[in-house]
Amino acid sequence: MKLINKLLLLSGEDIPFVGAQTVIHQPKLREIAMMGGEEPFLYGSQFLLFDKNSLVDQDKSGLDTKSNFYIFMAIMNNPEGSIHKQGARDLLTLLFPNDTIVFEKDKILLQRENFTSVIQEENFDEFQNIIREMFFSGLDEEQKSYDPADKLASKIAEKIKKGKSKAAKSKGSENDEIEFYSQYASILAVGLKKDINELMNYTVYQIKSEFKRFQAERASDFYMKAKLAGAQDLEEVKDWMSEIHP
Repeated sequence: MKLINKLLLLSGEDIPFVGAQTVIHQPKLREIAMMGGEEPFLYGSQFLLFDKNSLVDQDKSGLDTKSNFYIFMAIMNNPEGSIHKQGARDLLTLLFPNDTIVFEKDKILLQRENFTSVIQEENFDEFQNIIREMFFSGLDEEQKSYDPADKLASKIAEKIKKGKSKAAKSKGSENDEIEFYSQYASILAVGLKKDINELMNYTVYQIKSEFKRFQAERASDFYMKAKLAGAQDLEEVKDWMSEIHP
């Protein structure tokens, strides 16, 4: 599977989606805020990455012969609403801002004035790979702790079989908020003395990259100061200028 080059991801430019003869826009944090914030964004992006292989065995019953794309389209075409489906729809409008998005039974049409692109069975894997690299490449440990993917995918399959579409949320307090990127932006604004409005124009990949580099530089600085002060048995840290991307 071909990986997207890191420079393109860091540039924030659109990503070529060759299989559909179009490009995928890398949404900025301010655009994610406009779609309702980080929680619907994470639900939507994780649902776009739906994989039936992540389901527990009992949830795979009746889905063995169905592809990930078939299951995804079955849910998206269900007339009843749900948080994961609405999140996916809203996110698709950010990924393809110049297109009108039309869901048909077996494909998604991306329509503009003189051209129509198609997301379908044949290019769905490529589409998912681009989404995965844009949003979840080098996933941070704190984000992994939320981990809606397996729980959400399992509940999605359950809703299909039971014919229900009530929103399913991950376990935990209903007051829990998903605010990774806003925290990153707030920390970087103070730590690097940046205008937070500038940081709101970062993509997910950019904010994660800069935050990782900031953490590495701070850890390296603390290590060197402690060592010069005579501290013993310190755990050595990596050079903050070393590779941080997966």
